[in-house]
Amino acid sequence: MFRDETATVGLPMRMVVLTIVGMAGLAAMIIFIGDMSLVPKTMHADITGIDNSTTSSLLHVNNGTKNVTIRVIDVDGEPVVGATVVFYGLHTSASGMTDSNGNARVNINTSSFSVSGEGYLKLLAKASGFVDYKNDFALKVVDS
Repeated sequence: MFRDETATVGLPMRMVVLTIVGMAGLAAMIIFIGDMSLVPKTMHADITGIDNSTTSSLLHVNNGTKNVTIRVIDVDGEPVVGATVVFYGLHTSASGMTDSNGNARVNINTSSFSVSGEGYLKLLAKASGFVDYKNDFALKVVDS
C-alpha cells in the first residue's frame, strides 16, 4: 500500500525514546504525589478565654486591655507550635505566637476600637507547613 518507507525509518528508535521520557515523567509524578510532606496540613484556632475566664467571645468598647487566649490545633488535635495569631479589624490589630501547647495570649486594647453598635474582629492564624486559618467573626465587639 505504501511504497515510500522514509516515514518509518527511525520510527522504532523514536518510540523507544518517547517511552523512556514518558516513564521518567510518570516516575517523577508518582514521587511528587507520594511525598505528603509537600501538602500543607489544616489547622483550627479557638478562643479559649478572655482574661483567664472561659467567657464568650464578646468584648466591650472602652473596657481596658483584655487578654485573649487562643488555642491552635492541627487536624489530628495536636498543638501547632510557633503559629502566629492575629486579631484585626475595626481600626485595630493585635498579635501573638503559640507556645509548646499551642496556646497564644493576645492583649487587645478595647479603647482603640472604631465601632458604632457592634462589629467583629477577624482572626488569622499562620504557621509553616499549614494552610492559613481565618475566621471573619472571631470576636464580637459591642459599643457599651
